[in-house]
Amino acid sequence: MKYFKTSQFVPAKGEAWMYYECDDDLGILRYASHLPQTGETQKSDKPVVKKLFRPETLQASDAEEFQRIWSL
Repeated sequence: MKYFKTSQFVPAKGEAWMYYECDDDLGILRYASHLPQTGETQKSDKPVVKKLFRPETLQASDAEEFQRIWSL
């Protein structure tokens, strides 16, 4: 498994973080979106987008960080 994260500003809510769990071919298995300022978390284990787009622009993450967000 490979794990990635990225962030994007959301007006009136702060920074949103997206966490991706991928297979070795960078196919997205599941993802979570988390807004720390508001405590909102959205999860999907059936993502519409099946493959990462421009993975070189994402930050590396790890299984522990992904599981922590997934369990919220």
